[in-house]
Amino acid sequence: MMIMTRRLTFSAALADWNSALSHDDNETIFGANASPEPYGHNYLLDVSVKGRIDPRTGILVNIKEIDRLVKEKVIQILDRKFINRQVPAFYESPVTAETLTEFIAETLVDELPPAVTLSGLRLEETPTHSVIWNAPETGQISSRKVNGAMLLTRVYEFSASHRLDSPHLSPAENQELFGKCNYENGHGHNYQLEVTVAGPVAPQSGRVIAEEALDSIVNSEVVNRYDHHHLNLDIPEFRERIPSAEIITKVIWERLVGHIPAPVRLHKVLVRETARNIFEYYGEDEDVQ
Repeated sequence: MMIMTRRLTFSAALADWNSALSHDDNETIFGANASPEPYGHNYLLDVSVKGRIDPRTGILVNIKEIDRLVKEKVIQILDRKFINRQVPAFYESPVTAETLTEFIAETLVDELPPAVTLSGLRLEETPTHSVIWNAPETGQISSRKVNGAMLLTRVYEFSASHRLDSPHLSPAENQELFGKCNYENGHGHNYQLEVTVAGPVAPQSGRVIAEEALDSIVNSEVVNRYDHHHLNLDIPEFRERIPSAEIITKVIWERLVGHIPAPVRLHKVLVRETARNIFEYYGEDEDVQ
């Protein structure tokens, strides 16, 4: 099975407001951002389809056909629109990255060429906020209502220093293994942290989780604790653990996993130590010390 992804863009305005609800209910759901007035985003949309390579052509599907369908069925409907007021599907429902992704999936699923099926969508609202919808591995997708996993990713940054030095190794072995990272006074990184959660889209808010709620958890448990600190010296959870990027990633998972409110669950923690060093953790149960 081959998966092909095509990226398209569109711009649209939206309001943090559900016309089907009262003013007070909107303020309860959307908080300080609740307002019927519009603001906009330049969206990046990745459409992934899967199927088998055609032996006659050597391709999965004609890219031009995918482009035509997405532009005709999705982009023309959403681009340069105030979605709450100009797209009927959202007249009485909230407009969020999650509900837009559901709308796009429901729109495309029955329109694709027979050689391929919809594999997944990724909608980036801003560089720090994106959602992913993955088609279920088994079962049918209905154009009336999609199922499958909805993932929300938020991006954070913190700066911290650390030293890589193992008590299980001799000084010479530590120097050989870690090199410059073993310097006695440590060294620093500007870390980029991606936290991905999975869960159902709440009908009234249109969100997996309020971004303010997730930000509060991540900032309290990780960013505010680690930012501008020496991890070995200042942070208790690294006093007895080597603060390698691998361990940092796993510890962040451990700090966050119990704070994500059900039915939402923590799906992935990704740490970019440098542009070339990237680490992901999905909550496996190995005992890493």
